[in-house]
Amino acid sequence: MLNLAVRGHDVSGISKPEQLAEAIASKNIGNVQFALSASFPEWSAADKINPGMGTFFKQTFEAKHIQIALLSCYSNLIHPDAATREDILKKFEQYLFHARYFGASMVASETGSVLAELGYSEANFNDDVFDDLIEVVQRLVSVGEQHQTMVGIEAGLNHPLYSNHRIAELIERVPSPYLGIIYDPTNLITAETAAEQVSIVKEAFEMFGDKIVCLHLKDYQVEKNVIVPVPLGEGQIAYKEILSILQEKKPLCYIVLEETKDAGIERAVALLEDFH
Repeated sequence: MLNLAVRGHDVSGISKPEQLAEAIASKNIGNVQFALSASFPEWSAADKINPGMGTFFKQTFEAKHIQIALLSCYSNLIHPDAATREDILKKFEQYLFHARYFGASMVASETGSVLAELGYSEANFNDDVFDDLIEVVQRLVSVGEQHQTMVGIEAGLNHPLYSNHRIAELIERVPSPYLGIIYDPTNLITAETAAEQVSIVKEAFEMFGDKIVCLHLKDYQVEKNVIVPVPLGEGQIAYKEILSILQEKKPLCYIVLEETKDAGIERAVALLEDFH
């Protein structure tokens, strides 16, 4: 049995919360990774989020038997401008406080980049930048501990958190049960290492499987030596092998279909419904 989720903003043509809940339910999906800033940006500011809003969304989704599995607050957590970073972190902290009202167990983000526009920079791989990231994650996790809400951190090749070993180091340096890892195997491969993806996933579960709280399942093609995301079932991801590892190690762990949208979600669910 697979515990599937979709990102709310991967369902298009939506203008009202009730429509989003109905659309997700119609695709035979029981969970949503919910990003206010992507689905309903007019309500996403830190000074607008409130317990009533959270309860409204929780009840709206629950009416269609949907759980808000993750509350997304994807931001540049290490933004180079100090004032901008402080605004970002305060917003994340507001999301951590209010997650309980949405019914979400975690608030999620990638780590970001030393560049304000989130572009590629080799400076992201420096130890001093990683030390900076550790301080940021420690701050957020301490707030998560206060509110009993997990901080879900996602790695990526262009970020300071760019490999299994860096993830393991983060976990070692922030030893809290309120730090969880959102693991996206496609975020951590290049065209040259794609053939090793299953081994990379096995290594991750051996190194820090107990900290993985969500798997992002993102299919891909290799085009001109670049990894290009595609809907699940249209690419090269070894999803059967990866999901077999997940089922063995973390049964019923959230699995978020990423970059699979609209009709592609229905095709993905049909592809996975016979998976055991």
